[in-house]
Amino acid sequence: MRSKWYVLFSALVVLATLLVACQPAAEEAAPAAEAVEEAADAEAFWRTSADPTTWVETSIGDPETLDTSRDYETGGGEILANVYDTLVFMEKDQASTFVPMLATEVPSLENGGISEDGMTVTFKIREGVKFHDGSDMTVDDVAFSFVRRILAGSTVSPQWMLVEPLMGAGLVDIAEVVDPANPPYDDQATLKTYDAATLATVCELVQSKVVADAAAGTVTFNLSQPWAPFIATLANGGWAVVESKAWVGANGGWDGDCATWQNYYAVPTEELNQLGIGNSAMGTGPYVFDHWTPGEEIVLTANENYWMTEPMWEGAPTGAAAIKTVVIKQVGEFSTRLAMAQAGDADNILAGSTEDWPILDEMVGGEITYAEYMAGEPVVITDPTKPFYKVTDITFANTRTDIGFNFNVNVEGGNSFIGSGVLDGDGIPADFFSDVHVRRAFSYCFDYDTLATEVMQGEANRAPVLMLPGMIGYDEEAEQYTYDIDKCVEELQASEWVSEDGTQLYDLGFRMSAVYNVGNTLRQTIAELVQAGMQEAGPQFVVEVVGLPWPTFLANINAKKIPIFIIGWLSDYFDTHNWTSTFTSAYYSFKQNFPDELRAQFTEINSRAVQENDPAEREKIYKEEFNTLYHETAPAMLLFTTKGRHYAQPWENGWYANPIYSNKWYYSLSKD
Repeated sequence: MRSKWYVLFSALVVLATLLVACQPAAEEAAPAAEAVEEAADAEAFWRTSADPTTWVETSIGDPETLDTSRDYETGGGEILANVYDTLVFMEKDQASTFVPMLATEVPSLENGGISEDGMTVTFKIREGVKFHDGSDMTVDDVAFSFVRRILAGSTVSPQWMLVEPLMGAGLVDIAEVVDPANPPYDDQATLKTYDAATLATVCELVQSKVVADAAAGTVTFNLSQPWAPFIATLANGGWAVVESKAWVGANGGWDGDCATWQNYYAVPTEELNQLGIGNSAMGTGPYVFDHWTPGEEIVLTANENYWMTEPMWEGAPTGAAAIKTVVIKQVGEFSTRLAMAQAGDADNILAGSTEDWPILDEMVGGEITYAEYMAGEPVVITDPTKPFYKVTDITFANTRTDIGFNFNVNVEGGNSFIGSGVLDGDGIPADFFSDVHVRRAFSYCFDYDTLATEVMQGEANRAPVLMLPGMIGYDEEAEQYTYDIDKCVEELQASEWVSEDGTQLYDLGFRMSAVYNVGNTLRQTIAELVQAGMQEAGPQFVVEVVGLPWPTFLANINAKKIPIFIIGWLSDYFDTHNWTSTFTSAYYSFKQNFPDELRAQFTEINSRAVQENDPAEREKIYKEEFNTLYHETAPAMLLFTTKGRHYAQPWENGWYANPIYSNKWYYSLSKD
């Protein structure tokens, strides 16, 4: 495809030529010089890449791991999405429209892929697909991939999305199947103490839920209940990819023997990353994993034998990728990333947050709305001397950054984030945020308007509830917290926390840390607003802002060390359950150490709502029960969604905004 710049550049040159030709002969010299200068300016703007076969992407964080059973963040998700394939995929930029990928069709009631009762979903598996090592992909590989990941488990993994539909609504980890009364969550040592027959039975049960039929060329998922978002769950993410059983077994992972699966449950990330399954990847996708040098770069190379011969949608690529090498460099500082982009040493322009938008806007020479861009209209050049162009009004909200409270901070081995660790004016106790009055106080002491106007450039929309606009249960009229120092003080005074000598929290004060990942200036500013708001309530309330490198930040969150943390969430699939369950029943409820009673309350509501077939009734459950409970208990501070922007180099082709992608699907890209 020609660059979008080509048409407009050609028009400028033609116009300059016509102007020269129409002038009297005696006046030709000056207009000709102006025309040459104008054309030169346009050509300077319409730059081409020095190397159209290599894409250099700057990033601010390494993957946590490349193990498909564990990775649950965008740094690793981007790599897995390009090295592996899924059974189905999303149609271009549509988050809820699916096309076949490794399956030959998307299962439905009409084609018989979904049973009348909704309890079985059968995929017809594509033949002739090869892994990067040259071996054939089989239906056994497909079934093994899902069984392996479910059994690998852990509450810090994405496996709850498969456990719940296959093993039962409300379940989040295979440990609950082993021992429903006292699940050995994330505890491999305890899991190994269970009777061998019990463990084998659990493994066989999971295998019965994902069944390969070699003769028919199918893989069937046997659900525990109808599950509306099941197809969407399988369209994206490491939890949904197909991997080689032989490769996994040879690279430190489970080999499929039901007698040994417990040895591979909840393996710590640092151990996984010493193994091939954690520090490398091998799939059927458009890119082959080359190497990962932590803290520096990840390199992918094009799969020259990629199986894709028919486009998944009109205009989709086929065959080997146009970009032959993808280099993802870790560059923490925005100024360095920007300098690389200006020099043409990086192909993307990565802002640290919306605060960087005004800086980038000064370098924008062309602009277009996303709707115009997708319609194929040319970019309007406003200043040909500036290097970048901007795509605006990307309105599909699928991510938000919020502030989570840890109800019971892990203090094992010490914890500097909670100061002294006791309520003495110089720290907080580990269970400080178990007091709802403290959580509400922080929620009232945050300056939401400043974040929206000064940081998010006035393009932010406040999140009144947990779910996103367009999702069932979203309610703009729902009650929400506002910046109100008086109410903040009232809640602090209502707290039941007192020191050993009987001094109440408000009079004594505290010291603690708000933590963000270095390079993300939005999260840094959010932490600073938390700090400023509490200081407004009283100088005795000290919140120290602490920045950590991305891997360290994630490791501390997973270790449950951080008392209050700023984290973003990108939907795994566009459905309310992916937000309500993630934040209150599954992933974040464990990271935040929800009390069992609170988690049980939310789980009951979530399970009932996701199984409700009547959309009106489902909406009622979310609005009247879930939203009310979430506001009253205040487990997190909900902030804003914002319109997206895309800043790009003129040589970029094939980009589009799919809100579910971790970052980019490089297969669709090319360069001039």
